Amino acid sequence: MSEKRPTRLGSYRRDLMKALGAGAGVAALGGVATAQSGDDDGGVEAADDGGNAVHEVLTLIGPPTHPERPADFYYQPTGLHVQPGDVVRFRFVTPDHNVVSMHPAYGMRRRVPTGVDAFSSPLLGFESIPDDQVEPPELPMEGSESAGGDEGGTQEADDGESEDGPDPATWLRAFETPGVYDLICSPHEAFGMAMRVVVGDETDAAFETSDPEALPEPRAGPVGLARVTLTDPALEPETVVEQGAVAWEDLEAWSDAAAEEETPAGTPAETPAAGDNETDGNLTSGTLTDENPAGGNGSGGS
Repeated sequence: MSEKRPTRLGSYRRDLMKALGAGAGVAALGGVATAQSGDDDGGVEAADDGGNAVHEVLTLIGPPTHPERPADFYYQPTGLHVQPGDVVRFRFVTPDHNVVSMHPAYGMRRRVPTGVDAFSSPLLGFESIPDDQVEPPELPMEGSESAGGDEGGTQEADDGESEDGPDPATWLRAFETPGVYDLICSPHEAFGMAMRVVVGDETDAAFETSDPEALPEPRAGPVGLARVTLTDPALEPETVVEQGAVAWEDLEAWSDAAAEEETPAGTPAETPAAGDNETDGNLTSGTLTDENPAGGNGSGGS
């Protein structure tokens, strides 16, 4: 596993209802809510009275680490361990994302515990866009000040307003049933935007978590590069429980791909055999062609 980079996964203490924020509308079923970001900061919140914690997950966009996508679309952290009753607050730092459980109700083979109903957030993005605004706001890319630098969070003013643009929308989900949950962003699933939540200490999943070739064919199984994300060794349920939170950068597939792209020019590279476009059995490498004689990262398109 790659060396961990700093992320906003530290903990701080605050009452749960304050975390939900003034005006948060909590649905009667499923413990979900949509709210403006307010004064939320990131990381993990624990109620002072020993109640359930509130964990934060950001939706982020970064430079591509794979030739089959124009950018990295991902949840940060990508793996998360919570306790039954804990709440996960998804902050849509970049827009046009959602959070969807892999469930038969959505035409997918179940990748959440039995007895858990299907759940999905709306497609969310920025709040407080002026009525006369025509162009979209500049997206905060991972690593920029507007995206929180290396910490992966958002820089906010004291009044809770973003210093560099509109507030990100927030959606909350309570996880009550122990087990393994696989979640996807439906617009960007094919680009690998998926994550795993492990609730409690139940790490036995009734679905494949390590071999992409053993997954059901899409649409019953994950689509595109989500198949790689959800079978990465860093997201094995036992590893998620052990680590507590697994950052996107710690996934072996993407960290290895990024390291290959950073290899200095002129470094000898092993030439694959004809027709062999796989590395490590689960991540497709660049194809050697007349148009792309070096292989590796091509146009970056999908």
